[in-house]
Formats: sequence, structure tokens, C-alpha cells
Amino acid sequence: MFNKYYQDELVFLRDMGREFSAANPEAARFLAEPGSDPDVERMLEGFAFLTAKLRQKLDDELPEFTHSLAEMFWPHYLRPIPSTTIMQFEHANKDTAELKQLQAGIEIDSAPVDGTRCRFRTTAGFDLLPLQLTEVQLRREAPARLRLRLAAPPKLGLEKAGLKSLRLHLSGESAVTRSLYVALLRHVRRVVIRKGDGADGSESYELPASAIRPVGLGENEALLGGPGPSFPGFRLLQEYFTAPAKFMFIDLDRLDGTAAFGGEHQFVVDFEFSRLPDNMPPVSKANLQLNCVPAVNLFKHDADPIRLERGRTEYAVRPAGDDPRHFEVHSIDRVYGLEVGSAQEREYSAQFKLARSGRRNELFYHARRREAVTGSGSEMMMTFLDPEDPDARPNVETVTIDLTCTNGHLPSRLDAGDISVKTGNAPIFARYQNITRPTPTVPPPLKDDLHWRLIGHLSLNYMSLLSVDALRSVIGLYNFRARVDRQTEQAHSRLLEGIKGANGAPTSILVDGIPVRGLDVELTVDEDLLNGEGETYLFGTILNEFFAQYVSLNSFSRLSVKGAKRGEVFEWPARIGKRAIL
Repeated sequence: MFNKYYQDELVFLRDMGREFSAANPEAARFLAEPGSDPDVERMLEGFAFLTAKLRQKLDDELPEFTHSLAEMFWPHYLRPIPSTTIMQFEHANKDTAELKQLQAGIEIDSAPVDGTRCRFRTTAGFDLLPLQLTEVQLRREAPARLRLRLAAPPKLGLEKAGLKSLRLHLSGESAVTRSLYVALLRHVRRVVIRKGDGADGSESYELPASAIRPVGLGENEALLGGPGPSFPGFRLLQEYFTAPAKFMFIDLDRLDGTAAFGGEHQFVVDFEFSRLPDNMPPVSKANLQLNCVPAVNLFKHDADPIRLERGRTEYAVRPAGDDPRHFEVHSIDRVYGLEVGSAQEREYSAQFKLARSGRRNELFYHARRREAVTGSGSEMMMTFLDPEDPDARPNVETVTIDLTCTNGHLPSRLDAGDISVKTGNAPIFARYQNITRPTPTVPPPLKDDLHWRLIGHLSLNYMSLLSVDALRSVIGLYNFRARVDRQTEQAHSRLLEGIKGANGAPTSILVDGIPVRGLDVELTVDEDLLNGEGETYLFGTILNEFFAQYVSLNSFSRLSVKGAKRGEVFEWPARIGKRAIL
């Protein structure tokens, strides 16, 4: 962007120089043509550089104010959205496999890209099951059924497998995954667990449809963001638009009943449907994967130390490494320095942090993000402040900064299977690789009027969202990829156009015998513009969680989504609000 300002100023100076020299022939040898005098050329280029910076400053929508406000309330919004992928784990020795509980935060490296390995970390804990999915069959004739055949190691047996739930990742083309998603979460009548090969008359037990639940909506399963004041409902919208595969997981609970199958090592899961979604595509074993978890290209990293100099007000934050262009700052986690002549660390706090220690001698820093001057992505600039005298330099010699970084645009050059290199905290009893191509990194919105639209969130309340224009406006803020990808922009425009109505009506329900006031929310959408029944249901699931996060603790929301074309109505149970009352 800066280069455009620079080129505009340079062209202006040369064009006006020709006009001026035509009117003033005595100056022609200095201004008539480029290259007539190298010294004059350098002077014009320097002047163009300075005036370009001035023009950029005039057009930058007061980032000192809007960035600081966004950092206080929505710190995720001005950060790049890192690359994401789906990792699949398997036991290194399948014959001796047993159930293992894996925590979130497992780090796995990629193959080198221009000499740098991209590091991904898992974002949710899960059970590494000692199971193999050996067969998948979809029967379309009534009663429709999806059959999964699973096997544990023969030496283990189901009575010792310790199964409690089965997590399935819906993998493949979106037409298949969305159809499976709505079929499993909306149209299942019952689930039958059968012993052995599932032959008629074999030992079995039934589960209700409520034993199936969606995965990825909880705060402990967040793919983006982290601790802070950010409203979690906005994060869900952001994840839905940038990493929808994160939501393509379901859990089937109450599998502890398989222990009654004794030493048998095989069992069958039959999902029986009331109906299949319209235009249900074929389903194969590749579309249902075990032992999968989302992962994100975020990792802890150090910045090059900053030596403070008198007379200098701003410093660039440079991630350490042989090639800093292979790293992009996602967040600043900690800033501390060493006093001159002392080994005692002094902590710096963010200038606009909501919670402060209140110490009189507390030191502050102010950080702002800008587009990188060279290359793609963004870079961080930092100013150090003394609360007693903002113009004074703190009595600190060297400042150290702890960062969370991404690898910028390097992951976009990786393919499925390229992320499989063990790191220090990866389990030694497992193998792992990514089964999806990493998504591209998405830059933050550092220009246009998006900051001011974001600040408009401050005036939002639950009722103000229940209009088509307001809902479209809020949803439109969080599809970052639509601003940089033409195909995504077209799909996003169809989605916004597909929201045809939004209404809310006050109502009451009894909770433990106590009446609770709330709202029935009804959305009307065009299913075709939302790419069918499956995408409509997923979108409604995200909005259902969004509204529940927005409602206060002493109230509830109950969402229904109605199709404008075919009249299909999706309803979700009443959700008690999660928003704390101030």
C-alpha cells in the first residue's frame, strides 16, 4: 500500500516538474526529465517518500485510537488469522494400542519451507482410541442407515478398551461433510451398537439421538483467540468463516456399554435416520476419520532484544531467526527489561490494558500493527512510556519480548501429509500427519473503515441484533477471508443475501420450577443461497451458540431457522445465557 503512495507522489513530482520547467526554462535542466541530474533524482525520490508517508498518515483512519480500543476489547480482531489444518493421530504399534488421553497444545513441525519448519499445535484434547474404522456403508432405502464397522486390537478386546465416546471427523468435500453433519445431528432416530460383525440377532443395545453431540463450540476448543475480554460469540463467527473444518466433528457418547461385549474386538455402529438430506452424496470410509483434532500455526517465539536509545520514540518488533520474514507476530505476551547496571527485571504493561497494578513506577509500552513495508503480512511497532513523564525514556538498557508467532504465508506452500515431524512435547507412542491442506494465513483488517464499524459493536445489545441489517453487519465483520479471496467474497455475499428475516418475541419457560424470561428468535433464510440444507443447519448451529453467548445469565434464547424455499424448520432447545451481568 505504501508503494502506491510513493509512486503517486513520484509521478506527480515528475509531471509537475515538466510543466514547471516549460514555464520556467532556466529550471529545465533540473526538472525536465528523469535522470537529467542524479542528485536531483535522489532529492525528488526522498521528497516523494516523505510526502507519501504524510498522505498515508492522513488516510489511515486514526489507528492510534481505533487500534488501542480494539486491543482492549477485541484483541483477536487486529491479529492475523493463522493457518489451520486437521491432524490425524494413530498408534505407532497398533497391536498393543490402548486408549490414551491427549491434551491440547501438542506441537508438530512441518517439512522445511525455504529452510524453516512451520510449527502447528493442537487446539483441543481428545482420546486416542485403539480402534480402526474398517468399513462404512450408507443404505438409502427406508429405513435409511449409516453403518460403521470398528475393530480394536484382538489382544485388547472391548471389555478392556475403556471406550466412553467415539469422536468422528467428517472429512472430504463440503457437500459430503455438511450433509453428514445435518444427517447425524438432525435426522437420526436412534443408534444401535451391535456386537461382532453386526449380524441379525447379535447382542446389541440402543442409544437415543441425544447421545450424538456437536464438537468445537466450547471455549476449551477455541481455535483462534485466547484469554481476554473478547466476546466468544464473535470468535465462533470468525472460526466458522476461516476454518469451518474445525466444526466438522461429532461425538457419540455412552460407548461404555461395549465393555459388555467381553473379549470380542469388533463392533458395529448403526445410525438409523428418519430421512436423509436432499441430494445426499455417496459416503465412503474417507469421509469419516478417527483420532483427528484441529491444529493451528501458532507457537511461542522470542523477539530480537531491543536496546533503547535516547531520541528514538518507536522500535520495530523483529521475531528472532535467520529469516524474520518467515515469522509474523500474532500477539505480544510479555515485555520486560534490565535496568542499566542491574540484573533485576522490570516488567512493562500494555498502555491501554484494562487491569493495572497501580504501582507508581509502573512502566508501559504501546504497540501498534501496520502493514509490512516490504513483503506481505504485518509488523509490530512499539513505543516505551514513563507514566510520570511520557516524553522521558525509561531507565532500561535492553528490552526482551516474548511473542506468539505464526509462520506468515509459508504454510500455504504445504500439502496434506507435510506436517508430521515430532517435537519435544509430541507423544512418542503415536504417529501423526495433517490430512487436510493448511488454510492460507489471512491478514488483519488494517485499513478501510472496518475499525469504526467494529467500534459500533459497543452499541449492540441482544435486541438490536434482531434485524436483518444489523445481523448482516455483524456477520460481515468477521469474514476476513472474503476481503482477500474473490471466491470466498462471492460465497459470503450469497450468505448475507440469504438472510431474509430476523425476529424476536419475548417468552417464558420454567427452569427448576422458576419462570425465566427470554426470547424466541426466528430467522428466515434462503437455503439455496446458503448452499443447501447441511450448510443452513451448520450456520444455524453457530448462530444458536452466538445468541446463547450474547444473552445474560438470567435469561435464555431459543432459536429456530426456517427455510424460505422448502419450508424446512430447524429448532434448537432453549439455551440459558452465558453472558455475565455487570
